[in-house]
Amino acid sequence: MAHFGHYILGHNMSLKPFLLFIFALFLPFSSGAQEDNIDARNLLKLNLSDWYFARYELGFEHVLNESTSVQFAFAGIGAAEDFSNYLYNPMSGADNRTSVEVEHGGWRFAPEIRRYAWVYGGMPEGVFVAIQGRIENWTLNVDEDINQTGSTLPSDQFQEELDGTFTQFHWGGGVMVGYQWFSDNGISIEVYTGPMFRSFSRKWQADVALTNGEKELAEDSLEPRVFDSSRWETYLNSNSGPGWRFGLTVGLGL
Repeated sequence: MAHFGHYILGHNMSLKPFLLFIFALFLPFSSGAQEDNIDARNLLKLNLSDWYFARYELGFEHVLNESTSVQFAFAGIGAAEDFSNYLYNPMSGADNRTSVEVEHGGWRFAPEIRRYAWVYGGMPEGVFVAIQGRIENWTLNVDEDINQTGSTLPSDQFQEELDGTFTQFHWGGGVMVGYQWFSDNGISIEVYTGPMFRSFSRKWQADVALTNGEKELAEDSLEPRVFDSSRWETYLNSNSGPGWRFGLTVGLGL
């Protein structure tokens, strides 16, 4: 894993044009359009697919007219995990066992504007194309215990316990294609998929004061000692760039 300094982009500078772009998408639409083919003005949705990633998301979709709606989704992040690692030191020929406890927390916000290409029955049902933005702040509180066996850790590893807070922030956006069913009793089911782009910045804050060299070594040690054993290893080791998103939601018309 590259050093975290390669990822730090400056949140304010990076987010400003992105947020202005999302805001501009909403300007052409007005809620004063026709209503004769609209079955529900508002829907409250629960995202089922993101539970695996410990993101518990509620979305609110508001219908603007017979082909257009906007949606705002907010997710809370929460999970805990613990695991053990064995780090082999070739100089001593011995293993060192570490026990790691991680508490995950944070939030995610995703604004979206969607255009229904084909409407069946009445809005908000049918095939849609959406432009979505997303910002997320994910924190990991790490508590590591090293069970010494009389030898030191490998020389390329931070020699002390990794105790501190890791923060991963990202912003991005993408285009989604999906279909939403809306029943007579007001229940909605939605599936969607599409490409997106994400830009990451990462930060490690140790519980004790470290020199610049020690901090860099601790950051480089997070991947083999924390990330690689986490349930969300792929996400924690991801780099900025393109990705793919898919999902499933259930909702209720209001």
